[in-house]
Amino acid sequence: YGNRLDWAAKIPMIEDLLDSIARPTAYRRFFDENTARTTAYVAFLSLIFVAATAVSIKLRLAPLFNETFEWLQTQVPPIEFKDAIAISPSTVPLRLQHPRIKDIAFMIDTHRRDVVTSTEMAQAQVIAYLTEDSLYLQRLPGQIEKMNIPKSEPGKSYRLDQVAYKNLERAFNWIFYPSLLLFIFVAFASSMAVAGLAYAVALTAIGTLWPLRGTFGQQISLAIHAQS
Repeated sequence: YGNRLDWAAKIPMIEDLLDSIARPTAYRRFFDENTARTTAYVAFLSLIFVAATAVSIKLRLAPLFNETFEWLQTQVPPIEFKDAIAISPSTVPLRLQHPRIKDIAFMIDTHRRDVVTSTEMAQAQVIAYLTEDSLYLQRLPGQIEKMNIPKSEPGKSYRLDQVAYKNLERAFNWIFYPSLLLFIFVAFASSMAVAGLAYAVALTAIGTLWPLRGTFGQQISLAIHAQS
């Protein structure tokens, strides 16, 4: 790729990335590279992948989650849970549907005590149905699970309203996104390590038939850089 960029040469990981892509002769150096630098290179590539994933999440998933929480805050009436019953200001059955994901819809009818059947839920096209004393969830088509509303402590109640959904959104943003990016980082780094290990194992097996130069760790280093 021509003369190496001066600024890239000052950053070892960028230097390794450019060399692994465009300088085949650099693999002689990678062959003798120490474990610490190879590990740092895996972490560097993982960070690049995480950064790209973060942009994708920001463009694709974040708007969907933001829209969902806005829908909960503006369209879902407040619900209070007290003494094993649900209380809502709605006096008639209220069907709520997600503005974007049409398959997500639920019914609120806190004045009902009758058992809800799978046929009723199918006709209403909802996956959840809240009555005065129970929550019905559709697990599979034609199969529903009934969950009784738990009793609260004497004199206490729990309320789902705009403030609660706002706090839930704040907690979700603080927990979900960092956890997801950490998982992606670990998964990507692990996949690179496993691929390098598999390559080294294959070469070791070949080495039993034809002598090969290099240790097991050196073969892993080559495989990791080759994945760039």
